[in-house]
Amino acid sequence: MYTISIIDRKDVKEMELVYFKSFIQVVKSGSYTKASYVLDYAQSSITTHIQKLEAIYGGTQLLERHGKTMKLTPAGETLYSYAEKMLALYEESHLSLNNQEINTVKIGSIESLAIFILPNIIAEFKKKYPDVKVQIFPYTEATILEKIHRNELDFGLIMDKPIHSERIQSLLLKKQEMKIVVYPEHPFTKKKSVTIEDLEKETIVLTEEGCTYRAYLLKQLEKNFIDYRLSMELSSIETIKRAVHNKWGIAFLPTFSIEGDSSVVGISYKDDDFLFYSQLINRRGRIQSQKLQYLIDLFAKREIYGYIR
Repeated sequence: MYTISIIDRKDVKEMELVYFKSFIQVVKSGSYTKASYVLDYAQSSITTHIQKLEAIYGGTQLLERHGKTMKLTPAGETLYSYAEKMLALYEESHLSLNNQEINTVKIGSIESLAIFILPNIIAEFKKKYPDVKVQIFPYTEATILEKIHRNELDFGLIMDKPIHSERIQSLLLKKQEMKIVVYPEHPFTKKKSVTIEDLEKETIVLTEEGCTYRAYLLKQLEKNFIDYRLSMELSSIETIKRAVHNKWGIAFLPTFSIEGDSSVVGISYKDDDFLFYSQLINRRGRIQSQKLQYLIDLFAKREIYGYIR
């Protein structure tokens, strides 16, 4: 039977919770390399954390290699359950304090979702937490992902294919449909749907570079050798719709962005490969306060597909 010796007070002073965090992640990931990626540490740091943790317990070996996977030793199994409890208590204490102290929520969002989706959710959130300041930053998806990774944003709101990442957690909200947006007199108004081939020789108004559905459309145009003319690139969806209304070209926009707008007409875009979802993202492992969890729940009340694991 393996036992863990009691640590005296001078050893306790040297102990860091980060050692336990690294220890637990190595077990979950099965390797130092994967654990370093998830925790955003150098692999050498993870190795050092485990070595120091083993030293604290008198040089007891906690992990051993089985092929390409790191497994718990019998002593490691004993410590693992305690490590989980210690980290759980640590997170619980932070959660308790966060519930009292949080006064700002930072959300990065692509422009279309910030305009058409966020306002109602934020309004409902402010009813319960009127004193919490909500900051919304209009960013491209690439910037949102970077800032989520750096813990500079609490949440990100994006529209793309489902995000699969060990660092970022994604909550799929709704599968989005796209429309080819035209002026009322355009010949496409006689069609029920439009395919990529129908865009041959058309003049197109694009969203700004960095937009995910813009990138998708351009890729499809190139892949299918479609000859088209680029009229202009605009950052504002409202400006794009005005440009279409003025017959300066047609556009490729989410259905929700033209609902209730009689100045333009949206024709369904038929493409079985287009699988974009609106998604609420945040950094994996980040402790969510009661207020932030309430905001997540507000998003979850909409049509929801669930978390990507």
